[in-house]
Amino acid sequence: MKTKPFAFGVLLFGGATIAQADTFVVNSTADDGSANTLRWAIVQNNAHPGGNTIQIVPSASPFRIKLNSLLPPIIGPATVTATSRGVVIDGGNFIDGNNQASCPGETGGFGPNVRSLQKPGLAVVDSGNVEISNLEITNFCIGVMLLRSHDNHVHHNTIHNTSGAAGVLVTGDDGTAAGGSTTGLSTRNLIEYNTVYETGDGMECTRGTTFTTYQFNTMFEFRGRPNVPYSQGIECAGSGNDNNVIQFNAFKGYSDGLQMNSASNLLILENIIAGTTYGITTAGASVTIKNNLITANRMGVGPSGAASHVTITRNRIYNNGKPLLSVAGSAGGTTNPNSPALLGIDFGVNGVSPNDLAVSCGDGFPDCTPPQNFPVLSSGSTWNSTVNLAGTLASRPNASITIEFFANHGLNVAGFAEGEVYLGSQTVTTDPTGNISFTFSTPADPLGDGSTSAYFTATATNASGQTSEFSSALSLRRAQ
Repeated sequence: MKTKPFAFGVLLFGGATIAQADTFVVNSTADDGSANTLRWAIVQNNAHPGGNTIQIVPSASPFRIKLNSLLPPIIGPATVTATSRGVVIDGGNFIDGNNQASCPGETGGFGPNVRSLQKPGLAVVDSGNVEISNLEITNFCIGVMLLRSHDNHVHHNTIHNTSGAAGVLVTGDDGTAAGGSTTGLSTRNLIEYNTVYETGDGMECTRGTTFTTYQFNTMFEFRGRPNVPYSQGIECAGSGNDNNVIQFNAFKGYSDGLQMNSASNLLILENIIAGTTYGITTAGASVTIKNNLITANRMGVGPSGAASHVTITRNRIYNNGKPLLSVAGSAGGTTNPNSPALLGIDFGVNGVSPNDLAVSCGDGFPDCTPPQNFPVLSSGSTWNSTVNLAGTLASRPNASITIEFFANHGLNVAGFAEGEVYLGSQTVTTDPTGNISFTFSTPADPLGDGSTSAYFTATATNASGQTSEFSSALSLRRAQ
């Protein structure tokens, strides 16, 4: 069934007309290309693109469309949606979504941890302004693929049981054997309110993805699937991934909640990351990690690389240090039970990075190599009617440093201090030798639950935006 909102085109000067947008109704679960099938609707849309709607009207729930082959990519502008929940687009007739061997990479290998553009459920390729919503997509290698495409909106879908690249793959991949990045083609996409599970990577932003937002999505991987390598909640791979936003999402069970690699100018805001091997790993510049809850992972946040400038601020990072491991073949996390990566913040993902002392620096001043030195809280701190923290910091001479303070109920299970409750911050300037003493006061109930003992920690962030690891913990008990 095809409906038109108007019977006639609009006449323009010179006799030209503006084509009217059509609505193509899908009410059949068949996949033979006949009228009112999904395949027919996409073909009709692509023949006359221009703001059409493909509207799936289910007659039952579930309304399962089992495909016999891949659908054509959707040409935008267009909308693909269902009028109610229960519409399932299923590739199980020709793809075993639970078998990685069904999902080859572009240049070899199989499964989620190789570069792949293979066998998506729905795809937008070299186009844009496509909205995909209210669908369940399962048993493909990729759930939804946006390839060199712009201004798309993927929302309120459930995507699961894919064993290829990702549930939602956003990429500027140039399609060559080398898999280069394009610039400005994969941009301004909005991925929100989706539930994604058992998909290899939950989502990807790769090879030139820019100005794309991932928000309000729930992504998880069951760690009980035997011999299935873990992957990432969101992975940014390749070059040119800049100015993206990842906010208000929840991740659980991956090798890395977020594996950002060299993605830069990146905002990671108010996400929940739990039960992963590594919470966040990143080596990019101008990365801000703010107001996130990062808990019950092996390692919390792992910046790496001398060029990385990762600002870690106002987060709740606690109860990490769990003995979680990825399985063999996972692209992220660690399979080594002896790995020292058990910290809340772990620069280099290799255990505690000691502070640089002046005697070890060639110019005679402390803090000469990354990461930023962490503060040292002193035994002169007290807890009476208020908590009064005292400490020192050795850093670069005449440097402006922001120190953040945290309280914890205890150390993590590996015995390290983290940052459970953010208490506040202060900005200090080191003296000409690079040293500064500081004090900080906070109300007498730092944990907010009446506790009379706590472990206190601090971090330091320099003017270039690089945040230190957590300080060693200072244990205090309130004076009676």
